[in-house]
Amino acid sequence: MKSINVYSEIGELEEVLVHTPGDEIRHVAPSRLDELLFSAELEPDTAIKEHKSFIKILKEHGVKVVQLVDLCSATYDSVSEDIQEKFIEDWLNQAEPKLNIEHRELVKKYLKSSKNTKEMIKKMISGIRAKELNIKQKESLIVDPMPNLYFTRDPFASIGNGISLNSMKYKTRKREVLFSRFIFTHNKKYKNVPRYFDEDSTELTIEGGDIFIYNEETLVIGNSERTNHKAIISIAKNIKNNKECKFKKIIVINVPPMPNLMHLDTWITMLDYDKFLYSPNMMTVLKFWEIDLQKEEIELVEKNENLEKILHSIIGKKPILIPVGGKDADQLDIDIETHFDATNYLVIKPGVVIGYDRNKKTQKALKEAGIKVLPFEGDQLSLGMGSARCMSMPLIRKDLKKK
Repeated sequence: MKSINVYSEIGELEEVLVHTPGDEIRHVAPSRLDELLFSAELEPDTAIKEHKSFIKILKEHGVKVVQLVDLCSATYDSVSEDIQEKFIEDWLNQAEPKLNIEHRELVKKYLKSSKNTKEMIKKMISGIRAKELNIKQKESLIVDPMPNLYFTRDPFASIGNGISLNSMKYKTRKREVLFSRFIFTHNKKYKNVPRYFDEDSTELTIEGGDIFIYNEETLVIGNSERTNHKAIISIAKNIKNNKECKFKKIIVINVPPMPNLMHLDTWITMLDYDKFLYSPNMMTVLKFWEIDLQKEEIELVEKNENLEKILHSIIGKKPILIPVGGKDADQLDIDIETHFDATNYLVIKPGVVIGYDRNKKTQKALKEAGIKVLPFEGDQLSLGMGSARCMSMPLIRKDLKKK
């Protein structure tokens, strides 16, 4: 079994990467909500309980849950002191705000004084307060937190038997990729995994919430505020140049910039062989492009077709489209449930999904369409603007049987 195997959105989920939030969500100041990409202040204890409920559902359905902190700690403990030192130095180099020489040394000593590796990794994620180092200054934080890291979907993405190590759009999230890069460079299980994207760039940006594997031949990628055409072209070229890669085409869908809707998975998700959940708000602004990976030249070709025809061309049959809020929803229903991530379900097997309990109308519509919904409370987690799909990165899915 390969360490990464994801050739669909709906194949039975066997192994998934998550991160239960810790002190980093206690370090989000109300004055910095926009900067840190939160819609409101979380109540940390409740958010952590909600995330643990999510994990409980995964485990109850036979999914192996891998915590990011555990995987990164195990990788750190398995490598030489030189590599450990470089990892810490890389983290210090990327720390925000930039550390002066004196503070850098204090922070480094503080990290190395941790009782174990897991505690050190948690400190790296949570941010470091001035009072922890006995530093007196006006600002509370010496190093900023990474409060969005519970959205493990975004820093890297599993694609077939490979990955993309993503280049995040906003400064507050760019540092998250450090942990993924360390794991995929040094962990014995993952270090030989093919990389279809690995650029730290401001010109090329791509995030995992825009990357979908609809089947073993077709990738679907959102062209969003956080994923641009240049990055999509780059990933297409790397996939084409990998002889083991099976993908034949990439469908690109535009994602117009709207509040709380930053990735394609906040607009549409695949739930079963032929069933898709979508927000009607996307229908008037849709654009599609296709990249034919079998042609010599990689280029984006615009497709003048509607959503139904595009999906039909991918799955080989007429799709069943389920609107957010159900077919009787009015605009207010659609706006509210779209805002709270109604499309952002994680599929754990065909027709079985996990997501927030708060989107009642959408949940009812899914059940009527024959989708089994496994709900959990997410009133606090949702304030970070993402649901179950955002909070998970599949590592292994069973290959789909042809239907």
